[in-house]
Amino acid sequence: MPGYASNISLDDAVAWLRDAGPDAHTLVVTHAKPDGDALGSLLALTLVLRQLGQTVTGALVPPVPAPLAELAGAEALVRCGSEAEAVAAAAGVTRVVVVDTGAWSQVGVLRPAIEPLLTETLIIDHHLSGGIDAARLLIDGEAAAAAELVAEVVGRLLGGGADARLPEAVRDGLFVGIASDPGWFRFSNTRPQTHALAGRLIAQGADHANLYRRLEQQDRPEKLRLTQRALASIEAVAGGRGVIMTLRPADFAETGALPEETDRLVDLPQNTGPVEAVVLAVEAEAPNGNGLMTRMSFRSKPPAAPGAPAVNVAELAGEFDGGGHARAAGARAAGGLDVVLPRLRVAFTRTVEALQGGAA
Repeated sequence: MPGYASNISLDDAVAWLRDAGPDAHTLVVTHAKPDGDALGSLLALTLVLRQLGQTVTGALVPPVPAPLAELAGAEALVRCGSEAEAVAAAAGVTRVVVVDTGAWSQVGVLRPAIEPLLTETLIIDHHLSGGIDAARLLIDGEAAAAAELVAEVVGRLLGGGADARLPEAVRDGLFVGIASDPGWFRFSNTRPQTHALAGRLIAQGADHANLYRRLEQQDRPEKLRLTQRALASIEAVAGGRGVIMTLRPADFAETGALPEETDRLVDLPQNTGPVEAVVLAVEAEAPNGNGLMTRMSFRSKPPAAPGAPAVNVAELAGEFDGGGHARAAGARAAGGLDVVLPRLRVAFTRTVEALQGGAA
């Protein structure tokens, strides 16, 4: 979408959400295979709108990591594993809110539920690009997480702004979103507002240590075996400054790992000093039996020094109709690894080599 930027103010978004008529039915959705920010934002907004007496359906596309699925309130969210289930979940819906994405490629089977209502759709997002032509956009590319924006929205909906007292499930959902997306405050997109919001949520009772343990320290042994497969697949490019990892369906079948257990694997090679950027490419069955697809997760380190070059992986993901942030992005492409990997290898190597020449 050209000019992926806000076209309404925060107050406009809050007014639109609050002023739903008595016959309104809102569908709140996020990207497929939701992470902490996606699910936390979806959960918080869905619960607050329901608290205001509105008819709301919160829907997501699985798989959902088990620790996220166990968050309070998450059991009320509808799982849509097919277009038919998405259309059924959207029956009677008159308006849509999309959180933590603005890309058609990321909403998966939810597209038929969203597309007929674009004139009554609001996107709340913190990514740099999107292709869903919604009538209302509330975008902040500098926010560490969509949950930062959702926190502002729900605070105003509840009448207290930043000081609003939040229900426990809303509070914890927002904390999970703002903590997990910037790597528990390690990544360069963490900003003062992120810490300030985290502080307010902790002051209201969010148990940050317990949430970290529940979300980040509960991996199954099967994920450890999958991690071994991913690390064993490493292909270094551009003199070791770039790393490509791949996983195929056999890796999941033979280790017993689940598709959602690829979370955070792409971050591991960045612990190596020379590595500047990483891509994890995962081959999987496409939705609705449409052959194979490849999911790509991109990561890059921040500049080594102010003003120094760094790989912008959002631009790289854009070559595959994806998007995201300069340091973290994702994309999906039709075809398995045998089809996608040669193109990915060329684009990724070119981008990392440009960094070596100071042109990235």
